[in-house]
Amino acid sequence: MAERRKITDDPVAPKFEPADYDVTIVTYSDYQCPFCRKVHPVLERIAREDGKVRIVYRDWPIFGTASDEAASAAIASQWQGKHAAFNDALMRTDGKLDSGKIRAAANAAGVDWQRLQRDMKERKREIDALIGRTSRQAAEMRLQGTPALLIGPYLIPGAIDDVELGKAVKIAREFEKNRVG
Repeated sequence: MAERRKITDDPVAPKFEPADYDVTIVTYSDYQCPFCRKVHPVLERIAREDGKVRIVYRDWPIFGTASDEAASAAIASQWQGKHAAFNDALMRTDGKLDSGKIRAAANAAGVDWQRLQRDMKERKREIDALIGRTSRQAAEMRLQGTPALLIGPYLIPGAIDDVELGKAVKIAREFEKNRVG
């Protein structure tokens, strides 16, 4: 259980967290992964429509330098309260990322670019440590790539659609209810 909390409750990992959530989805993703981009709107819909799902974002940049830059920027954007908007803008960016596309996504999300640069520099150690923890967790779970979702106690490697995600959340919710009750 303590290991699970290290994944779900990392203080640096950005989160979408309704006050009365009862299921946690941890998403391991890379902003350049086409399958992560397909799963993104599925996660957004379940969060919006269910209302009791918490999402923990574990950036796992595995597609090179631009992925590293995007992950660091996305993590840093949370200190402006802009992670949700920036995450969405990055996931909706077409094609391979580069510094220009990352900045355009930040602008589209209303991120203060100068402040983001400061936060990335001042909090570099925290950001790098989070990405390192995420990479170690992925290795320990033997993940082969992105996306990967932890839904309650269940690991789903690869992309998932609305119907399957809804089923997984329902099963995880029942598991938690029976475990606690």
